[in-house]
Amino acid sequence: MTSSEAAADAMPGEIVRRRLREVRRRRKLNATEAAEMFGDPTMSATVLMNIEAGRRQTEPTVDELIRFAYILDVPPAALLMAEGGQVQVAPGVTVDPGRFRRWVLGQEPLDGVDEARYRAAAKLLNDDDQSVAPELREEFLSKAQVAFDAFFADSEEIRRKTRQQVRGVLGEIREAVVSGTEPAELAAKIDEFLNRLG
Repeated sequence: MTSSEAAADAMPGEIVRRRLREVRRRRKLNATEAAEMFGDPTMSATVLMNIEAGRRQTEPTVDELIRFAYILDVPPAALLMAEGGQVQVAPGVTVDPGRFRRWVLGQEPLDGVDEARYRAAAKLLNDDDQSVAPELREEFLSKAQVAFDAFFADSEEIRRKTRQQVRGVLGEIREAVVSGTEPAELAAKIDEFLNRLG
């Protein structure tokens, strides 16, 4: 970008074409390779170079911006990010690149717009289902906590009952051994306990 380009107020289309050239070169793609990746016979290397140089009568379209962002592996907003000078959003409305970036990303309204409308639209843009996520996350964590508490409570109850039953069995066997029960009778008692286990 020349110093005269940086000094002049840039229109968003100009920013896109400059960024397109920068990102394409950073990806180490020549114009022919990028045009082939574009996948449309009307997009030749010559057309692409004319877009980037500002020689085409029209600025890049939204469809072109989206497709180029896709083939260059960048978010579409990355092709709108100005790096210097003022950005002309509308006749008589210019903003610095940082403010333009925040506006594009739905982070800050520009002067002269209906702030409530902007924020409502930005909320939809930036929510990414986050407005529901906290409630769902809270509900899930609450239910998970209840389930785990019940599981561990049940586990503890099962362990307690199992310990009682094992103590009872061992107590009966001990009593049989101490009282001099015949080995065959003792074996029958043990078999009875084994059969209960299934």
